[in-house]
Amino acid sequence: RAGTSARAPRPSEAAGDDLYRLIFEQARDSILLLELPPGRTPLIRDANPAALALHGYSRAELAGKPVTVLGASLGRGRLASLNGGTGGFEVRQRRRDGSPLATEVTARNVRLGDAVYGIVVERDVTSRLRQQEEGRRVSARIMLAREEEKKRLAASLHDAIGAMQVGLSSALLLLEEDLRLGRKRAGLARVAETRRMLKTMTAGLKGACVESWPPGMAVSGLGAALKDLLSAFARRSGIAVRASVRLPERGRAARSPLGIVLYRLAQEALRNAEKHSGAGRLEFSVACGGGWMTLTVRDDGRGFDPA
Repeated sequence: RAGTSARAPRPSEAAGDDLYRLIFEQARDSILLLELPPGRTPLIRDANPAALALHGYSRAELAGKPVTVLGASLGRGRLASLNGGTGGFEVRQRRRDGSPLATEVTARNVRLGDAVYGIVVERDVTSRLRQQEEGRRVSARIMLAREEEKKRLAASLHDAIGAMQVGLSSALLLLEEDLRLGRKRAGLARVAETRRMLKTMTAGLKGACVESWPPGMAVSGLGAALKDLLSAFARRSGIAVRASVRLPERGRAARSPLGIVLYRLAQEALRNAEKHSGAGRLEFSVACGGGWMTLTVRDDGRGFDPA
């Protein structure tokens, strides 16, 4: 207008504005510029391309809208509590397509004249939180598996020790009777029988302990532990076993936590075959290649109806 004048922006100021706009547009993290009207829901004034891609909206669809359009727990109170400082927190939201979104937010309030604005920088942590949740579920499953293993061991030891106690008590009572009546030859035969009984029961007790944790794995490796497992299975079940076990060198297999995992899987597969299959033959193979360990157990048993 005539009679008025305005200072032209200095070249350095114009360059600074261009630089800030470039940073805003090119930033890999989502950036939202919010207006914080007194006592009202924050309004979205601008969003950079990363924010638009993250939430699935266009700039026109977000500009001027309340921040609740993003489904965010990002209210006035949370931003106002910053009092000009910077704060960080996690926000659970939903993308435009309805899929869940979790962001790690860094926010700061800025006062320009009478207006207060919020600068919100978001980083997508949905995948990280999902992995953490999966980690918690896996930990819970591991704990349940350990408890189940403890129960199985306790039941095996209880049965073995109970049988040992009953058998030895009976044998000693009979031996005492033979000695009281002066039946030396019968007493000596009873001692030999009791010794055999004790050997059998001790072997059963050791077997229960080995089933819980194979002591040879740390010394001889996973391959040897699997061969011992298969030999015991064949003797016990009467099922003919054809095995092929191809593993890396002994040191790596013994140190890998996958070793005991694969051993437990093999143990359970063989236990199922023995109890339920009615099989006459079983094929067992372990192979490594391309970063994978593959365990395959097949038998000619009756199977089951998947339906």
